[in-house]
Amino acid sequence: MRTKILKFGMPLMAFLLGIVFAFATENNLPKDDALVQGYIFWNNDCITTTKVCNNQGAIPCQVGGNQVYSLDLGKSCANAMTHRPL
Repeated sequence: MRTKILKFGMPLMAFLLGIVFAFATENNLPKDDALVQGYIFWNNDCITTTKVCNNQGAIPCQVGGNQVYSLDLGKSCANAMTHRPL
C-alpha cells in the first residue's frame, strides 16, 4: 500500500506542483510602450493635453514647443516623455 502511494502519488504531486509554480512565476510587469496622454506645464500649472506619447525612442515628446510629461503633481509636472516616430 505504501509503495503504491509512493509510485503513483509522488509523480502526481511533482506534476501538480510544476503546474502551480508555472503560473505563480508568470511575469506581469506593465510594458512602457503604450500610448499615454500627457500633461504640459502651462501658466504655472500642469494641464492635460491631447498629445499622446509612447515613451520609446530618444525624441522628446512636445506639443507647441512644450515638453509633455506623464505625471501631474498639481503645480508641477514630472517624468518627461519621449516618442518614436511612426
